[in-house]
Amino acid sequence: MAGNTHSFTGYGWIACLWILVVSFQYGYHISALNQIQAVLTCRGTDTTDTDIPIQHGLPTCIPMSDATFSVVTAVYTVGGLLGSLFANVIMDRWGRKGAVRASSAMFVLGSGIMGISASLTALIIGRILVGIGAGFGLCVGPIFLSEIAPTKIQGAVGVLTQFAIVVGIMMTQAMGLQLATPHQWRIVLLFSAALSLAQLLLSPFIVESPTWLHRRGLLQDKAAAARRLWSIGDSPSVDFPTESSSDPLLGPEEVDVEIQRAKDPEDHQASVSLPQLLTAPELRKPLVIVCFSMLCQQLSGTQH
Repeated sequence: MAGNTHSFTGYGWIACLWILVVSFQYGYHISALNQIQAVLTCRGTDTTDTDIPIQHGLPTCIPMSDATFSVVTAVYTVGGLLGSLFANVIMDRWGRKGAVRASSAMFVLGSGIMGISASLTALIIGRILVGIGAGFGLCVGPIFLSEIAPTKIQGAVGVLTQFAIVVGIMMTQAMGLQLATPHQWRIVLLFSAALSLAQLLLSPFIVESPTWLHRRGLLQDKAAAARRLWSIGDSPSVDFPTESSSDPLLGPEEVDVEIQRAKDPEDHQASVSLPQLLTAPELRKPLVIVCFSMLCQQLSGTQH
């Protein structure tokens, strides 16, 4: 059944972009404070620590030394560590979509607190919450993408995570160039909160991972999700599967592969050696994309 190969539907690509928001946010917050450092710490203004203008009830900057700013920047990784430690628990209990929601909620809360912070304490708390959201997102994003991606383009879809991270870094650098003023620097942080809030509001329209649904025995939900995510050429009308039936969305030769992938997603691809990575034709395009993304990251002036 060569005509029955999987590809993303339009909805599948929308779901893919929805998932990539968490990777974008991770990259965004890697350098969110870089361009606005001077105005955030009162270095780029003529004000003193005791004479800070107030705008809309908030100070136009938060006085801090370079060492203190380094602490504010570094607690992002502390939050990331905490988030990554609990990500698997959330993914297994509430699903991949639930973990993305948790990540988005942390970004909304953390970015919102940072965007309206009037003190160093609030800024640090918000930064930690953002880090927790990034920890959740870095764990669930690649797994969710891998589980919803059609097998034939799974590698190409997988590299979109790194691409989204680099785009996030470049976006915040570009925004910072325009918004690094005493009256506008908070917009950089509030934009992140607004983006994740939009992601949360759209979450009811995104399906759960078919792999997670399969593991929970929710085969009808799995089939419904697969119908929306994957397009199969020349396929007959399908019925919802039962416990004893194969997935009607798949051709006979694809059933065993897809079911095994659902049961053991971490084992569906063999490890690739460095010589294979450099010589395999099917890996050439993903390798070029990753190298280009890393080059853009270096040119942005941010390393991680």
